[in-house]
Amino acid sequence: MISQVHLGYRAKSNVPSNNYQLDFSNYERFFLNLALSNELWVHIAAFEITLRNFIYSSLQKVFDRKDWWNFPNLLGRHELSSVSRVEKRLKIKSININETRIKDNLTLDFWVQLMSKRYHQKIWMKLMKYFPTHPGRREDFYKRAREIRNLRNLIAHHAPILHRNLLHDHQNLHELTMILDPQLAQEVQKRSRVLDLLLNTRLVGSGGGI
Repeated sequence: MISQVHLGYRAKSNVPSNNYQLDFSNYERFFLNLALSNELWVHIAAFEITLRNFIYSSLQKVFDRKDWWNFPNLLGRHELSSVSRVEKRLKIKSININETRIKDNLTLDFWVQLMSKRYHQKIWMKLMKYFPTHPGRREDFYKRAREIRNLRNLIAHHAPILHRNLLHDHQNLHELTMILDPQLAQEVQKRSRVLDLLLNTRLVGSGGGI
C-alpha cells in the first residue's frame, strides 16, 4: 500500500491560530499531490463521461424518450431538483435547453445516486442488459462509484489526496470504466502515469514520509 502521507499545514506565527497556510518546507509532497491529481483526473473524466453517457442512452431506450428523467414517478425529489437547477443555469446563461445539454451539465453525484438502493428496481435492473460486461452487484458498484465521486471532489478543490489509498482509487477507476467501456479503459490505462508516480512515492524517503 502507498505510504499514507498528507500535505503539511502550519499556522502562521503572527496570525491567529485558526488561519493556516501550506507548509512548503517539502515541495516534493506539494508537486506530487498536483501531479497525481492531474493524472487521476484523466481517469475520473473517462469514468464520469462514460457513466453518464451509458445511463442516459440506456434509459432513453428503456423509456423511449430523451427526457426520461420526466417519466412519472421515476426520480426522487433530490434528483429532480438537480435537473431543475441545470435548466435554470442554462436559462440564465441564455443557452438553448435540450436533453443533451442537461445530461452534460448534471453532476457526477446525480449519476452515482441513480445507482443507489432506492433505484435498484426502477433503474439498475433496467440497465442490466445494456452493460457491455457484467457489472456485478449494484451495492458494490455504487460504493466504489461514491469513492470515485469523493476523490473527484477533493481534486476539483485542489485538496490533498496523498492520505488516500490511491492504488485502490486507481483500481476502482480502471475497473468501473472497464465495466462501462472496456476499450476506453484500456486506452486510458496505456497513457496513464499514475502507477509510475505511485511507485516513485514508495521509493522516496523512509518511515512513511516523502
